[in-house]
Order: sequence, then structure tokens, then C-alpha cells
Amino acid sequence: MGMEFYGDAYKGTDYAPFVGINTFLHLPWIQSQKELEQKRPDIAVIGEPFDFGTTIRPGARYGPRAIRAASTIPAPPYERFNIETGADPFGVFKAVDYGDVNVSPGDVIESHKRMTQKVKEVLDIEGIPFMLGGDHSITFANVRAFAKKYKNIGMIHLDTHADCAPQGLCGFKYDHGAHVRRVMEMGCMKGKNYTLIGPRGYWPGPDLYKWMSDQDFQWFTMLDVEEIGIDTIAKEAIDRANDGTDAVYLTWDIDSFDPAYAPGTGEPEPNGLTSREGMRLVRQFSTGLDPDRFAMDLVEVSPTYDVSDQSSYNGGITSGLGQRLILELMAGLALTKQGKNEGKPIRPHEYKGTGNTYKFSKTYHKDIPKRD
Repeated sequence: MGMEFYGDAYKGTDYAPFVGINTFLHLPWIQSQKELEQKRPDIAVIGEPFDFGTTIRPGARYGPRAIRAASTIPAPPYERFNIETGADPFGVFKAVDYGDVNVSPGDVIESHKRMTQKVKEVLDIEGIPFMLGGDHSITFANVRAFAKKYKNIGMIHLDTHADCAPQGLCGFKYDHGAHVRRVMEMGCMKGKNYTLIGPRGYWPGPDLYKWMSDQDFQWFTMLDVEEIGIDTIAKEAIDRANDGTDAVYLTWDIDSFDPAYAPGTGEPEPNGLTSREGMRLVRQFSTGLDPDRFAMDLVEVSPTYDVSDQSSYNGGITSGLGQRLILELMAGLALTKQGKNEGKPIRPHEYKGTGNTYKFSKTYHKDIPKRD
């Protein structure tokens, strides 16, 4: 698949990583819906440079640009053999960068409509959309497209905050802290199919958490992550998302990470996930998700506050972590697409590890039914 779709670039090109247009991972750039329909990629990355739903520190509109910049280091080739897992997403998937949604500055409703349309275009060709945010209000617009295709949706939500408010802090319906409530109002998701991982701190209050409990939501605070463990939490989140649903949506707020690992975000909160915990979560998620019925967004990357990013040319700590989460998930989905739950990394003759980077347990890898 790799050589067939990417040509000689799959194995390597003779230009430096700082040369060329910063598409995601230097993937081919698809500029029109017509070209998308002709190429029919398996994966399409979409930028959503939007932060009009932000209530405190703006800047996530520059997230897609910074994530793309960070993704070009290391540079081509497209062949991305992961030394720990032996997985290569581009040996399995035809992947492209579908550019940015042309948002309308200051017009939240119109911008959300354009997001819904662009995501729908990818879903219409049976592609997997990966959205680069943007503030968290974009999730409502993206799920709205998802709900046009799938009747029942499961959701896994990584976040410092519950984002289930009936309206935002200043009374705005489409605030980045209200997207889960907007999704529930569409009727496409049952509470039993939703899991939140990572909340901590002092917002929202008890009334909202009581509402979440009444909806049969599940959540695991950072104290739970510490006490219960990543593996158990990941399994429950996957099982809940897949229980009687047609598709799963993963939404990952970068502020779920501790500011030491992801300072470039609008609402940092101490005591978050480590980057290692995030990678283990995403690898486990990928073993229980159907790549034919899936979408993801990564939100709230705000490079202005990233201590290592002065120009967004090469990205910073936060955008580098964000792009790697997406790449890692693509790699795991590639194994699942092939019916595998482990890759083939190169090991030393006297290997001392367990070899369970993807092969955690048979219970984590579901027998996913094929599309009808």
C-alpha cells in the first residue's frame, strides 16, 4: 500500500525536513472535495483553526499550524516504522492532509457549519477524519457530521474539565466547556457509552457532576488514574464506547496532560497525565477501536503559551506531543485493520522485555465486525 500510494517518497526523499509546505507529516495535500473523492484516502487530517469558543486564554486557532510543523520532525519518508511497536500506519493506510476549514472569524455558527461539512466530506468517502483543533467547541461541529452517518455513537473524552455545562461561563451556548451537552441534545449518544478520563481541579461544581451521574456517564479523575491504573481504565472506556454503538469518537483535550508535558494550552491544570501515560492510553485505545467506524479530534493546543515554541516553525513541546498521539493512534489502528494486536519490532538477541506494547491482553482486542 505504501509504495503504491506515496510512490518513491514512501521509502525516503532527498530533501531536508525544513523544506516544503508543512502538511501533517508531509502527507500529500488534498485541496478540493473533487480531488478527495478521486483519491479516496483511508485517513484525512483536517485543521480547524478556531478559538472563538474560548473563555479564558485564546490562541488555539494556531494549533493546527503548530501541530503540522512539529509533525515534520523527523521528516519523510512516509514509512514510519515505530521502533517500540513495529507498527507503520502508512504501510496500511492511504493518508492525506485535507487542509484547513475556512473559518469565518467572529462567526461561531457559520464556522461550525463549515467544520461539519468538511468532516462529512471525509466520512462520505468512508475515510477516517482526524481533526486538529482549535478549541473544544469544535467537537460539537465534528460529531454533528458523525451523527449524520451513525445513529448511535460512543465517546471517549480526555480532559481536565467535564465540558458538560448547559452553557459556557459567560452564557454562550457554543462555549468550549459545553460541547458534550450539545452532543447529548442531538440524541446520538447515550450516557452509558460515554467516558471522561482526567478531570481534576475545581470546575465544574457538584450540580453538574450530579447531572452527569444521572445520565449514567462514567468518569475517572486523576486520583482514579493513580489508584486504578491506566490499563483498567482504558479497557472500561473502550467497552463502554463499543457497547451497542455504531461508531466511536475520541476527543482529546491536550490540557489532560500535566503542564510540565503540555504547557501550550489555554487552561493548564497541575497533576495531569504524563506523556508516557498518554502514549499507553492511546496504544490501548487503538486495539479496541474499529478503524472503519471512528473519528478523532485533538484540541486546545495553543502554541502561544508553549515555552519552547517561539515561531511555530518547528512546533514546541505541546504540539510535538499532540502530533505523536495522533501518529501513535494511526499506527495502532493499522494493526487492528490487519487483524493484529501486535507489531513486529526488531528485538535484540537477548531481549529482556515482555513484548506487550500492543498485546496487553486478549480482552483489549475485540473481534470487530466487518462493514456490511
